[in-house]
Amino acid sequence: MVSIICTLRHHTDELSCCAFSPSLLATCSVDKTLRVYNTADFSELPYSPLSGHGYGVHCCRFSNCGSHLLSCSTDGSVIVWSSDTGEATAVLQHPGRSPLRVCALAPDSSLLLAGACDGTVALWDFPSKTLRRCSTVSEASVVACCFSPCGQFFVTGCTHGDLKLWDVDVSLLHAEKDAHDLGVTCCSSAPQFRVDGCCVEFRLASCGQDSQLKIWIVSQREGAAYAMKLLHTLTSHSAPVLSC
Repeated sequence: MVSIICTLRHHTDELSCCAFSPSLLATCSVDKTLRVYNTADFSELPYSPLSGHGYGVHCCRFSNCGSHLLSCSTDGSVIVWSSDTGEATAVLQHPGRSPLRVCALAPDSSLLLAGACDGTVALWDFPSKTLRRCSTVSEASVVACCFSPCGQFFVTGCTHGDLKLWDVDVSLLHAEKDAHDLGVTCCSSAPQFRVDGCCVEFRLASCGQDSQLKIWIVSQREGAAYAMKLLHTLTSHSAPVLSC
């Protein structure tokens, strides 16, 4: 059974995204701010709200260890915040200053990825905060991205509805055209790989404007190309599914 524990009403405009760490909840909004709460009692932390973006904030993510909080915005920047102090420790700007819609951090916090409205992704080395690549991956806005469990691959989703698998050199490994009619809205990978003989695979969830949630198996057999197989299509929603 599911029940409401708490309702938080501190943002002054549309809520864009939320993210959990082991002890914190972060939310971000079109009101240009992030807010951070203690999950023990959902009290707002003393340093909250976080203000640093010039326009609406579209996405927020914690690092796996919980020590870093990331946010990206229409202003074309990713801000890295300290979860302990609320201090902005780095501001990473998209080379073309294109509005950023989504960001993701590799499981080992080695790479930071951000998807932009101009169809590019920017990839930074996270420890040094230096830009590795900015590459075009779509003719449409990149609105979804996630890393594989090993952090050596990533998936992008765009408003045209395509899902694409890339390596960290931004070389295309597989494209699933029209995965979601009217556009992808989010994608998320399972936290672990599965090894079955000579085949390595992980599961990927995606959702879209078509009101569907889809579960995929992303796999590679030794010596073969990568493949993406649709495992389940969940159709209980009656409106666009915005997050998964």
